Amino acid sequence: APAAFRCRGVDIWLTDNPERHIARHPSVLGGKLNDEDTFLVNFLLPFGNFVAYFAVPSPEEMEPNVARVWEGFLRGDQQYRDARLKMLSVVADGPWIVRRAVGPGSAPALLGKVIPLQYYFTPPSPDGKRRGVYEVDVIISFSRIATAILNVVKGHTRSVTLGFAFIVEAATAEELPEAVLASFRLHELRLEDCPELPPWSSGEGGEEEAAELTDED
Repeated sequence: APAAFRCRGVDIWLTDNPERHIARHPSVLGGKLNDEDTFLVNFLLPFGNFVAYFAVPSPEEMEPNVARVWEGFLRGDQQYRDARLKMLSVVADGPWIVRRAVGPGSAPALLGKVIPLQYYFTPPSPDGKRRGVYEVDVIISFSRIATAILNVVKGHTRSVTLGFAFIVEAATAEELPEAVLASFRLHELRLEDCPELPPWSSGEGGEEEAAELTDED
């Protein structure tokens, strides 16, 4: 079955200081982030930000089990979310050393078990002018295991096809069957061609504004 959330796109920005809460940055998704409610996964890498964006349909458009899982994830606290968000990574094509490092991709793993996560959830504004943005920051550089895997993959990105899927674990019978929330695939990535993270424009992305608009656990 296809993922419940359609992939809107992927950004890879090169920087020595990867950005947390990158949804505030005016350059993400070509400046079109606010066109739709969006679930955003921001991987903070030692060399940049790797960001995937997914359109969030209305609850009426989701399957009932998916809507229950998603609503629970939105309402949950840090501990609840860390215990539910899982990722499956699969090497669809690539050399043996990358397949060995990433693993067989046979079962999703809890992201928050080995990698620190941070959540910046901004609900839509009542007047509809601001869309909902639900960002999960995955702080790869804080995990020795994840960093080691990344170093292997980084050396072979031109010859690798990687697939990623995100699942919120079903904890009750009403939330079954467990479904893929969002997914995307990377094919033969040329890191040297990726742009540097653009500087902030003056007057944009202030910390005070962020504190007002986000539900940060």
